[in-house]
Amino acid sequence: MKRIYTTVALVIIFAAIVGGPYVLWVLFKSVFLWLSAQESQVGAAIIAAAATVLAAVGAVTLSQQRTKAREVSESHRPQKIDLYSRFIKKVMEVMYKYDKDKSENAMIKDTELEKFFQDFTTDLVLWGSPGVVRAYANFRRANKNGGSLNNIVVMDDVIRAMRKDLGHGKQAGSGRRPIGRS
Repeated sequence: MKRIYTTVALVIIFAAIVGGPYVLWVLFKSVFLWLSAQESQVGAAIIAAAATVLAAVGAVTLSQQRTKAREVSESHRPQKIDLYSRFIKKVMEVMYKYDKDKSENAMIKDTELEKFFQDFTTDLVLWGSPGVVRAYANFRRANKNGGSLNNIVVMDDVIRAMRKDLGHGKQAGSGRRPIGRS
């Protein structure tokens, strides 16, 4: 029985895909022929009215989509602020520890730090924008490969992506070219 329903559904979908454009073409052709038979002033008035209605519907639809996108963005903002703040605080804490200890090996083996980055990555996948996720992936990749100067530049990219995601504009001097990138 389920197979019959699936077959019928596929036939209906195929008919809609093939028949839909044909029906639209016949409808367009009929309207065009009808408009051609009308007096020029009547046809022009009908076309102007149709264009006005289509423009109004398009403007309202676009406005609604932008409003909805803005509402979604604003509803996610508190989670993003919390997430990004935790990252920056942890990075500053690690930098402070390194400055005091001067022992990079002690920091890398810190299980608390590993746990933080596991949790942060999970939260970032849920709340971060695509730009922040991409910058963070580059940051993680750079940390696996070593090279502390490049890590700082890549970490700066993450922070800049976070600021951009939160709506901060391009800051003066941000046109710098990262080291080791073309």
